[in-house]
Amino acid sequence: MKSGKDTFSRTVKEELSRVEITGPSQAFWEYCGLICLLGPNKDFEVSNGSPVVSPFDFQSSKDKVKPYLLRRMFYLDKNLLSLCENQPSLEQLKNNPEDRKAFLRGLFLARGYLSSPSNQHHLELVLPSEEMAIFVSSLLDLEGLKNAIIKRRGAHIVYMKNGDQISQFLTMLGASRSVLEYEQIRVRKTVRGSVQRQINMDKANLSRTVDSSLAQIADIELLDEEIGLNSLSPALREIAQARLDNPSLTMEELGQSLAPPISKSAVNHRLRRIAEKAESIKKGKPRGVKDTPEGLP
Repeated sequence: MKSGKDTFSRTVKEELSRVEITGPSQAFWEYCGLICLLGPNKDFEVSNGSPVVSPFDFQSSKDKVKPYLLRRMFYLDKNLLSLCENQPSLEQLKNNPEDRKAFLRGLFLARGYLSSPSNQHHLELVLPSEEMAIFVSSLLDLEGLKNAIIKRRGAHIVYMKNGDQISQFLTMLGASRSVLEYEQIRVRKTVRGSVQRQINMDKANLSRTVDSSLAQIADIELLDEEIGLNSLSPALREIAQARLDNPSLTMEELGQSLAPPISKSAVNHRLRRIAEKAESIKKGKPRGVKDTPEGLP
C-alpha cells in the first residue's frame, strides 16, 4: 500500500465502493448513509421523536468528494428503483439486519476512519450530532460490536478499539480482502511484539547474570586478598575457583561445570556464604577464621 495518514481507510473504502448490492432496499439505505453526511446539510430531521432520512441534491458537492465515493454514488443510483416517497424512519433499521449493514457501510464510506493495525486498533464514525451518534451506537450494539462515544471539536465520534471486533465490522460491510490484510498485519505485529519481549527479557536476564557474577568475583578476590582462598572449606574454595574461571556462566551452568555437578540451589548457597564472609571483612569483623564444610552441600 502507499504511504499516508489515511492509507488504510482509503484502501478499505476503495474495496467497499465495489461491493455488490443485493436489492433496491439495501441500495437505498446505503445511499442514505452517504448523502446524509456528505453534503452541506448534515443534520437529520426528527419526526415524532425519531430521526428520519433527509436526502438532498448530491451534485452540488461532488467536486469536494473523493472519486471512490462518486463511483459508489453513481452505482447506487443505478440500483435504486426510486427513493421512498415517505421518508422512512431510521428506527426501522433496528429490525432489518441487511438494511442496517448497508446503512453502516454508507456511513463508513462517508465519515469513517480506520487506522492501520500496525499502529493501533482504532475505527471511528464521525457524526454531526449526539442524537445520531447514540443511534449509530445502538445499531452497532445490535451487531454485538462494543463501541463508545466521545465528543471532539464539535463532532460526536462513535469508535471501536478492539481488533477482533473491527475485523467483524469490516467483514459485515463486505471488505473481505481488507480484512485479510488487516489480520495479516495484526499477526505480524503480535509476532514482532512477542519477539521483542523475549529479547528484552533475555537482555534483562543477561544483565542480572553479569552484575551478579561481577559482585561474586569481587567478593572472592577480597577473600583471597585478606584471608586467602585456602582458608575456605573445600566446597567454598571449589565454587570460588569455578566462578573465577567462568565469569560468564549462570549459576545453573556453574553448578553443572563441577565434578560431580551440583544444583543451582547448592551453588547459590555456597556463593551466599562467600558473600557473607566478604561482608564481614568489609565491616571490619574478625577475619582469618577458617571455614568448616559442615552443613555445606
